[in-house]
Amino acid sequence: MQRGLRVELQRIIMLALALGIAGFFNGHIALTLLLGGGLYMAWTLLKVLRLYDWLNGGGQGIPPESTGVWGDISDQLYRLQKRNTRARDDLRAVVKRIKKITSALDEGLILLDAERSVDWWNPAAARLLGLRSEDLHQPITNLLRTPAFVQFIQSGEFDLPLELPVPNNPQRLLQFSPRIFGNNEIALVIMDITRLRQLEEMRKEFVGNISHELRTPLTVLTGYIETLQDQDMENLPPAWPKALKQMGQQTERMNLLAEDLVMLSRLETTTLPQTIPVDLDPLFSPIIDSAQALSGNKHNITFSSCDQPLLDGDAKELHSALSNLVYNAVKHNPQGCDIAINIARDAEALKVSISDNGLGIDPLHIPRLTERFYRADSSRATQSGGTGLGLAIVKHVLLRHNGELTIASTLGKGATFTCRFATH
Repeated sequence: MQRGLRVELQRIIMLALALGIAGFFNGHIALTLLLGGGLYMAWTLLKVLRLYDWLNGGGQGIPPESTGVWGDISDQLYRLQKRNTRARDDLRAVVKRIKKITSALDEGLILLDAERSVDWWNPAAARLLGLRSEDLHQPITNLLRTPAFVQFIQSGEFDLPLELPVPNNPQRLLQFSPRIFGNNEIALVIMDITRLRQLEEMRKEFVGNISHELRTPLTVLTGYIETLQDQDMENLPPAWPKALKQMGQQTERMNLLAEDLVMLSRLETTTLPQTIPVDLDPLFSPIIDSAQALSGNKHNITFSSCDQPLLDGDAKELHSALSNLVYNAVKHNPQGCDIAINIARDAEALKVSISDNGLGIDPLHIPRLTERFYRADSSRATQSGGTGLGLAIVKHVLLRHNGELTIASTLGKGATFTCRFATH
C-alpha cells in the first residue's frame, strides 16, 4: 500500500508541475491547474467506478487493472477474495464431512433454531421419527405432540434426558438428549433404547427369580446343618465340627445375599408404598443398639438430632438404608473408632450423616461404591461378611424417597456418608 501511495503522490506532483509549466507559457496558470486537476479527478473516478462494478459483480475474476494506490487497493481486494474463497471451500468441505459422519451414526440428530423449528436432521433421525422433506422448518412440537416432550423442550432444562415411546409404536422407546449451542439453538440427539431397556428388564427378572429360587435350597441346607450341629459332636468324625461350622457360616452368608438380592429386586421393580411421616429418632434407636452389639462396644457411637426429624416415606425401607450405613461404619473400621450420627434440617432438605474417623476410603473408589458387588477392599469386605449390595440398596431407597447419597472421605482420616432428603 505504501508503494502505491508513493507512486500516486509522485504522479500528482509531476502532473502539477507539468500543468504549472503549461499555464506559465499560456498565461493561465490557475485555469490550467483547474482543468488538469478536473481531468485527473475524472480519470480517478473512472477507476473507482470500474472497481465498484467489479465488486458489485461479486468480485469474480481478476479485478480491473490500475496503478498507484488504486492498483494496490485492487490487489489487496483480490488477495482477500482468494482467502475468502479458500475459507469458504474449506468450510464447505468440513460441512460435507460432518454430514457424512452424522449420516453414518445410528443415533438420530436434529438441529433446532432458537424458535425450536427444525433446521436439519440426519438419516437416523428421519428413520426414527419418520421425518419428511416437508417437515423442514416446522416447529418440533408440531412433529412430536406428546405433552411430556412439549413441556420438556419448552422448559429449557436439559440436565436429564427424556424417554418416550415411539409415536404409533409404544413397544419401542426413544431417549431424547438436547444440548444448547450457538444462539440458543439446540442439538437434539435421539437414541433407540428399546433393546437396552429390554435387557435391563431381563436382568431384573433374572435377579428376582434367582434370588427367590435360592431361598428353598438354602433353607434345606440350613436345616440339615443345624440338625447335624445339634448332634453329639464327640460321636462325629474329628473333621466334621469345623466343616459344619464353616458350612453354617457360608450358608448364612448366602442367605444374606439372597435376602439383599430380593430386596434390591423389589426396589427396582415396584413403586414406593403409600408414604407416612416417619420419625427418624425412634427409627435410629434399634439401629444403634444393633450396631453396639455388632461392635461389641468397641466403637464410640454418638447420636444427635434436630427437632422433629420427620420424613415422608416407608419406615422399613428407610431402616434398611440407614442401618446399612451405620453397620458399614462399624464393620469397616477398627475398634476405638468414633462414629457420629447426626440429623439436621435446613430450608430445603433433611440431612442424615454418618461420620467416622477411621480408615477412610481412597477417592478412586468413591464414584463406584454404590455399584452392585463393588468392593473397595475385597479382603476386608469378605472378612466383614458383607454381600456387596448394601450401598446399592441405600442408593435405590434414597432415589425412591427423593433423596441422594454423597460420600466424602480422606484416606486414613475417616469418611462421611450423607443422605439428603429434599423436603420441598
